[in-house]
Amino acid sequence: SEEIEVVEEQPVSEEIEVVEEKSVGEEIEVQNRVVDEVQEEAAPGPLDLARRMQSLEALQREMESVNAEEDRALQQLRDRFGGMRRYCLYRRSRIIENIPGFWLTALRNHPQLSPRITGQDAEMLRYLTNLEVKELRRPRTGCKFKFFFQRNPYFRNNVIIKKYEVRFPGPVVSVSTPIIWCRGHEPQFFIDRNQNLVHSFFTWFSDHTLPEFDRIAEIIKEDLWQDPLRYYVLGEGIRRPRRRPIREPNTPAQGPL
Repeated sequence: SEEIEVVEEQPVSEEIEVVEEKSVGEEIEVQNRVVDEVQEEAAPGPLDLARRMQSLEALQREMESVNAEEDRALQQLRDRFGGMRRYCLYRRSRIIENIPGFWLTALRNHPQLSPRITGQDAEMLRYLTNLEVKELRRPRTGCKFKFFFQRNPYFRNNVIIKKYEVRFPGPVVSVSTPIIWCRGHEPQFFIDRNQNLVHSFFTWFSDHTLPEFDRIAEIIKEDLWQDPLRYYVLGEGIRRPRRRPIREPNTPAQGPL
């Protein structure tokens, strides 16, 4: 009978340990080589200036390559989350469009915007169906506000836009859609209790003085637009649904550095 040679198999765990030891050993070897190169290049001695300049040039190209790779990765993240954010905003807009008076209520409940809304403003804002705030990045940075209105007896515009642009090296500039008023409905300035001339909410559209200090634009962009539901339910006796806690991604535990 033929003899059968028995081959003893090496346990898988031992193979993994061998691979891990090899990879760790290679990593240590690379680190030691890098340290040796850095010490050799940085140490005073016979190494000539031309070689040091070549090393610096190579490192500069490597840094530029790393920076470019980082920019690409960050842009991919911005595109990904920007698309997710646009989808959420689209769904939010569609829901708000079917809630009568949503933006009027949110604006009037905002403690800093409410004093700027006159009775005439409120009547006109009843026809406001939607609001959009969009960041401008190219070719100029800035911000654009779009107010969408139903047909109404006060003005003929369906959309009123106010835009802020940063024009380097110049100042911030604001431009807006001319409002086509129906006869007798153009809003007027009013006097507050301290005898100061104050713009109403609708005169804000045509006010382009000191746009870099425009508080209405800042409040809408940084506060109202971020969470309009907060101000819609404020003071209206509407109970906001309980928010579920956001789950944090599971990350492996790290030891002390």
